[in-house]
Amino acid sequence: MFHRISLILLVGFMIFHLSMTKLSFANIISKNSSVNIEALNLPKEDIINIDEELGQNIIVGIPYTFLDSFTESILRMIKPAGIVLYQRNFDSFEQIKDLINQLQTISKEESKCPYFIMLDEEPDGANRMGLLKNIFTLGNPNWAKIERDIVKLSKIGINVELAPLADFPFVSNSFISKRLKLESKEDLIAFNKTFISLLNKYNICATLKHFPGLGLISDDPHYKFIQNVSNKDMIDQSISIFQSGIESGASFVMTSHVIYDALDPNNPATFSSYIVTDNLRNKLGFEGMVVTDDLSDMPLSIQGLDLVDAGIQSLKAGHNLIMFSHNLPRTKEIVEGILLEASKDKELLKIIKSNYIKVTSFKNRYLIKNE
Repeated sequence: MFHRISLILLVGFMIFHLSMTKLSFANIISKNSSVNIEALNLPKEDIINIDEELGQNIIVGIPYTFLDSFTESILRMIKPAGIVLYQRNFDSFEQIKDLINQLQTISKEESKCPYFIMLDEEPDGANRMGLLKNIFTLGNPNWAKIERDIVKLSKIGINVELAPLADFPFVSNSFISKRLKLESKEDLIAFNKTFISLLNKYNICATLKHFPGLGLISDDPHYKFIQNVSNKDMIDQSISIFQSGIESGASFVMTSHVIYDALDPNNPATFSSYIVTDNLRNKLGFEGMVVTDDLSDMPLSIQGLDLVDAGIQSLKAGHNLIMFSHNLPRTKEIVEGILLEASKDKELLKIIKSNYIKVTSFKNRYLIKNE
């Protein structure tokens, strides 16, 4: 009887311990006897570290203007590559600077390298902190004000600007027109060149978005699933704007959730290796970071797409970073789901590890040296 009670207590303790421990790749291996570890053809130490390496493939959002203990615990579990900030995280410039410092302390403790701290602060477009507004009041960009605001972003700790837009509205009724104040493709290319140069001057990475272009559609794909972009000539013109931005020194490109029939009729750009790898990587020669638009709160997910599968498809298409901006506890579950699939999918496992090497190398080159 005593031994039976002891056994019950021991099993109960083990269950409790596992529930309080983050899901690691080693745990998954032990739970899935069908996984052939040798077939993965990787050193044992690499297999054990895959949960940390997966984190460097992930961008997450946090819920508050402060760092609560629950959020901190999830960040320490996931060890993400970066944090994307929203208006919900901003109360004052002093507050956001303190929050970013706290976040960077966690990142360095957990992964030995800083977070990408990302922000959508578009010139007279999407806005989170009230900067880069009213810069075209006299028709031409006010570069003195733009530079002052970029300096402010740098001082509070932003190291990745999710701007500039490279989405010129080739369609006259394009939703993107309200976020863009430039009249011609040539003006947009010239503006982006100077804007990227200023960001680089103050050690902020520029992000061209949304590849291969949202100016080819009328409806906003953040709210409606879009396909049937079939005008190849307009797509090529749109891509040429991204090419110019890459040549001007942009180190990030964000992709679009739209299906471009003329390029890949079966997949949105988010899931298309033809668009991300064949075109952006190989044809345009882009060697920087490719990041998805948010996967967690878009029509792609509203349509019932499993977000674990969405993350995996995005990684296999050629993205270095997949973004889940909302609902951090759910993001943790998604990461655990991807981790589980990586235990059974050798191709996915190698992609995760390759991205880990590329992301950490990028951070060492562009972030750590500038601290």
